[in-house]
Amino acid sequence: MGRELGNKDLINECLLGELGTKQPVSLFDVNNLNPDNVEGLLSDFEFKNKQVEYVMYGKSTPGANYAAALLELIMIRLVCNAISGVFDGDVQNAFKLNWLVGIVALVSYTIIETVKDIAKLTKSDGMERIDKSVPFFKMSIGSIDPTKLTLSYRDHLRLMLLFERKNQFSRALATIEQISGQKTIGSNPTQIKIVNKAEIKPWFLPNAVKIFTKLDSKLIDGKLELKSELYYSY
Repeated sequence: MGRELGNKDLINECLLGELGTKQPVSLFDVNNLNPDNVEGLLSDFEFKNKQVEYVMYGKSTPGANYAAALLELIMIRLVCNAISGVFDGDVQNAFKLNWLVGIVALVSYTIIETVKDIAKLTKSDGMERIDKSVPFFKMSIGSIDPTKLTLSYRDHLRLMLLFERKNQFSRALATIEQISGQKTIGSNPTQIKIVNKAEIKPWFLPNAVKIFTKLDSKLIDGKLELKSELYYSY
């Protein structure tokens, strides 16, 4: 399980590094509503700027993959902020007054914080990372302070890529083939060969070593050379 997750994480880092995703154009910037600047906002939904999102969702409609990523991002932030809201002092005080008031306070907190998060996460490239990242959780539990763990839009994509998605690997290969211009990348065999060698003094037991091991062995200058070969394909 741990090895499989580690391998998947390495593949995801490769996708983010090789394909990448452009930092979103701010969805809440009033300048983007200007007809003179709307082209930049529309280009944000194009395949060339959101290739990782295509690998995740595989929708053929322009902009649909980015829209799906934003929807999933909003859902993640809603869940994280709802959990954080439970530990918020004002929300807890509202629950002490009345459970209905508490529910309203929790929902309000969750929605307001999520809107703030999306506004930050979709800031343009010109901003510093601290200006376009948000705490994963926004509460403190004793000496534990989860607010120090901040995630950007790209960091959230790392989490989202870990979710199981149908045909994600084949879409990644298709995207790499399109960008590189090389076909049938997915059908090319890949293999690693590992050769281990060791020498021991067999004394009077060279035949015993040969009998009780499956390793290739030969006697050279009074020393027994052992060799094993391992192959790994991926």
